[in-house]
Amino acid sequence: MTNKELFYFAGKCLTLDEHPEFKHEIIRHIADDSIDWQDFIELCSNHLILPAIYLKFQTHEILSHLPEELYDFLVEIHHLNSVRNEKILLQLQKIMNILNEHKIFPTLLKGTGNILDGLYSDIGERILGDIDFLVPENDYLLSAELLESNGYSTVSAIGSHSEVRNMKHYPRLFHPDFPAVIEIHRLPVREEYQSWFNTGIIDQEKKAGSSIRGCFVESDNHKIVHNFIHCQLSNQGYLSGVVSFRDLYDLYLLSKKSNLNDSIVHIKTKQKAKAYFIFAGKALGVEARFNLKTNLAYWIFSKRHSLNITSSTFYRSYRTILFFKERIIEKYIGQLIKSMYSAEIRQSLIRRLSDRNWYKSHFRLYKNFFFPNK
Repeated sequence: MTNKELFYFAGKCLTLDEHPEFKHEIIRHIADDSIDWQDFIELCSNHLILPAIYLKFQTHEILSHLPEELYDFLVEIHHLNSVRNEKILLQLQKIMNILNEHKIFPTLLKGTGNILDGLYSDIGERILGDIDFLVPENDYLLSAELLESNGYSTVSAIGSHSEVRNMKHYPRLFHPDFPAVIEIHRLPVREEYQSWFNTGIIDQEKKAGSSIRGCFVESDNHKIVHNFIHCQLSNQGYLSGVVSFRDLYDLYLLSKKSNLNDSIVHIKTKQKAKAYFIFAGKALGVEARFNLKTNLAYWIFSKRHSLNITSSTFYRSYRTILFFKERIIEKYIGQLIKSMYSAEIRQSLIRRLSDRNWYKSHFRLYKNFFFPNK
C-alpha cells in the first residue's frame, strides 16, 4: 500500500462498526500479505490510535488473523494504556478533592472530559496526554497555588518575562507520583477565538462528569466546536493540511451524539469547519454520516493533506515555511510593531529580551522542530 492508501485503510479500521463488511477486506489484505505492518503500526502510533484499533479488531474478530507478534503488541499497548488511564482517573479525583474543598469545580476539556462523559467503549480506548481543565478566571491562580502546595511543580522554570496571569493556561504542572501533566486553563481557547467560544458559552451547557465527582464536562455540541478549534485553528491543521486521527475519531464518536450542523451554527469560520467535517467523513470512510456539501475550503485542505502524505519533500518544506512564518513574521515582527503602540507590550518585550530563560526556551523550540528525535 502507498502512504495514502494506508492512511485511508487505517481510517476505515476505526469505523468498522459503520461498515462491518470491511472486516473481510482486512482479512483478505492479511492473507495476501499486502500490508506493511511496520508502516501501519508507525502510522497508528503517530496518530495515537493503536488502542482504538485494537478494540475494533477485537470487536470484529480480526485479532486471530493477525501475525502473532502484532497481536501480542496490540494487546500489550491496550493493557498499558488502560492501566495508565485508570491511574489518571485516580489522579484526577485527588485533584478534584483538593479544588472542591475551596469551592472550585472545574470543567474537564478534550480527552479527559470525553472519558468522564463515557464517550469511549473502553477505559483504554483513548490515549491521554495532559489533563486539561477550565476554572473561573477568579480561581485560576488559586487553583495553581493549591496544586503546588500539594506536591505539583512546573515542568519547566517560569521565566521572569512570563505573565502567568494573562496566559491561556498556567505553565504545565506535574507530580512525581502521578502519570499525567496538568494544564489549568484560564481560557478554553486562544484569545482570537474568545468572541465566539469562551467560558461563559461553555458554562451555559456544561454538565456534571459521570465518573468523577466535583467537576463538569462540556456539552456534546461544544465538544465538537472545541475539537475543530483545537485541531484546525489552534494547531493550524487547516493551514498545514495535517490532521490527527485521534481528533477525527473523537469527532466521529461525537457526531453520533450531536448533529454537526447544530455545531456549525456556533462556529465563526464555518467554511473551514465544513471542510474539516467533510474530510473527516472521507478519511474515516463514513461520508454519509458527515453529509455536507463540498466547498472550496475542503478542496484546498484536501490537496494540502494529499501532498503531505504523498511527498515528504513537500511536507518538510511547507512545514518549515509555516514555522518561520509564525515565528518570525507573526511573533517577532508582529510583537515589535505592536510594541510601538502599546506600552504594556513594549514592557513585556523588554522583559523577555532581558531574560536568559527566554533564549533557552526558544533554543529548545527550534531544536525540537528541526531535530525532533534528538
